[in-house]
Amino acid sequence: MTRVLHSVCLSLLIPALICIQANAQEIKPASGNPLDPKYNELVDFSRVNAEKIRQATSSCIARANESNKRILSVPDAGRTFANTLAELDNGSNMLNQLSSIYEVLFSASPDKAIRDEATKASQLISDQLTEQSLNEDLYKAVKSYASTAEAKTLGGERKYYLDKLLRDFSRNGFALNKSERDTLKTINNKITELSLEFNKNIAQDNPGIIFSEKEMNGLPEDFKKSHLQADKTYKLDVSYPSYTPFMNYAKSADARKKLYLLKTNVAAPKNDVLLAEILRLRTKKAKLLGHPTYSDYITEGIMSKTPKNVWDFETKLKNDLRVKADVEYKNLLAMKSREAGKPQTTIYPYDTWYYTTMLLDQKYKVDEEKVKEYFELQNVIKGLFDVYQRIYNLSFEEDAHPSVWHPDVQAFRVTDNASHKMIGYFYLDLYPRENKYKHAACFPITCSRTLAEGRQVASAALICNFPKPTPAEPSLMTHSNVSTIFHEFGHLMHTLLNETELSTFAGTNVVTDFVEAPSQIMENWVWNKQVLSLFAKHYKTGEVIPSELVDRMIASKNATSALFALQQVFYGTLDFTMNDGFVIAGPHSIPDLVKQLQNSITLYPFVEGSHFETSFGHLTNYGSQYYGYLWSLVYAQDMYSAFAADPLSPETGKRFREMILAKGGSDDALNLVRNFLGREPGNKAFLKNLGLEETKAPAGINLSPRK
Repeated sequence: MTRVLHSVCLSLLIPALICIQANAQEIKPASGNPLDPKYNELVDFSRVNAEKIRQATSSCIARANESNKRILSVPDAGRTFANTLAELDNGSNMLNQLSSIYEVLFSASPDKAIRDEATKASQLISDQLTEQSLNEDLYKAVKSYASTAEAKTLGGERKYYLDKLLRDFSRNGFALNKSERDTLKTINNKITELSLEFNKNIAQDNPGIIFSEKEMNGLPEDFKKSHLQADKTYKLDVSYPSYTPFMNYAKSADARKKLYLLKTNVAAPKNDVLLAEILRLRTKKAKLLGHPTYSDYITEGIMSKTPKNVWDFETKLKNDLRVKADVEYKNLLAMKSREAGKPQTTIYPYDTWYYTTMLLDQKYKVDEEKVKEYFELQNVIKGLFDVYQRIYNLSFEEDAHPSVWHPDVQAFRVTDNASHKMIGYFYLDLYPRENKYKHAACFPITCSRTLAEGRQVASAALICNFPKPTPAEPSLMTHSNVSTIFHEFGHLMHTLLNETELSTFAGTNVVTDFVEAPSQIMENWVWNKQVLSLFAKHYKTGEVIPSELVDRMIASKNATSALFALQQVFYGTLDFTMNDGFVIAGPHSIPDLVKQLQNSITLYPFVEGSHFETSFGHLTNYGSQYYGYLWSLVYAQDMYSAFAADPLSPETGKRFREMILAKGGSDDALNLVRNFLGREPGNKAFLKNLGLEETKAPAGINLSPRK
């Protein structure tokens, strides 16, 4: 296993870092059940097995019920924040933490028994959370507390929590009678069950495909060698280290189409069946709660407020992008026509990466294979650490003997340089393998919150799929890969740098149409010359990436930005349409909708036989909220304007850490942005980032204060 950093103080590797081993707070694996860490213990992943999962689940549910009993045993006259609201937050945290651990296990454990048991246990935990959200006695306890003199004096996070609880109980059906609430509970549990199955199907569908020498024409030799079989054929799968280079360089359109269809049929057709039932149940739930559609129910509680605001956002952005997208499409078409030696009329989805790569190479002189030579994985990780440690005044130290779920996984302690206290712990699971989550994401595990013993150390994992180094070849990352890990590490910092009192608001527990902003902002760092000079070094010579190459990369940044953004509009519109009154008339309803929207929004025609929706996990995880990726990008780019003069400014980093990351979801997201910027947010930076001129109104989003 190639390690990112050796187990020494990082100052030996990166001069800007501080050696913190002597000051590191001791934090050890759980002493009891490995899945039940006590105060500032870690999950002992190496001791996990199916039986431990069953035990931990049973124990956690029992303790959550005991917590509920304690709340209900308090007489109304004796209710306080501590014995009612804080106790409720603590009970929810127990369940949510175990659920988060199980999500890591069923997404990344190599042990099938563990994955299967974690999936089943997740359902039980979800059922318990649903039970609590619909518990009328708990609702009455909170209502009773709300009428006390103490409750009327609450301010800040505590008042925000009380208001949220009352709103959530209302949204959870307490205007319903007992029979209707029981129906709602059944619906919620079934949605969770189907969603878990949907994502499990994606993780466990590992299709492979064999290509001939001719079909590999155009691929780099090192890529071909890594996929060569004994019979001189080549075996590929649909993980990103395999899929992306092939779609970038394979000259055969037929071969690209074969791999595209393989990838867009992961978990098909069974996930179409599950998705149809999930959508039906969401609609039933929304109507039971007095909303015409699930989208109406969802937007009520987040930044967008109403479906109309989302539709206005998507529609206006689609129109704003269209002119630039048409130009970009014609540029790709010109590349295809030139290669074919005759006029071409269509760019298919399996053509896009290939001709974009060609465009970057020929027009902008950006050869992605050459660019990769400056982004060796270890150097990228060091640079990533350097950036985050500088701007947030932190130190990272590798744990030499971590308890992990796979030998490839590394773990690191995070110490605050100002207080010299350990504040976080994170895992890196960087390489693809069978039965592992196929994309890149941050998985929160333990949230930081205030306890009687002190401040809880937060923990989280980055689960990714970057090329794994071999004895002959290092791991070289595309610039897009570099952007991805900076983005996901932004989520991780949001988790670890939380300073809220309550777990309910910890870290990434923010409204879903803002949650991406603190990670999207970090993608800007990988386009900055000053930052790239820290770590973008040729893996053989050590030469810093040439300034003129970075200039060409920056010039090419928006070569297909409108086409890419239109694709995001398509994803967001598809997700929102499915949940905003879509009627499922039969088994082909969902594929037909995908085809219709792809053909009307993007410039790439639908490919018959494809079912991308069956492997698009966001349709369950972000139901009716995928639009938030572009919505939150408006805020991310505006916040980055504060860093523009100096992206490594510790002063600006301190303000961002304290005013955005530390606050988690403890205040309205729009208030957080306003406070950080010192003004109302706008869309100028967002439009500039896409290469669009500023329009007379924000790009489909009303950034004025909302009632």
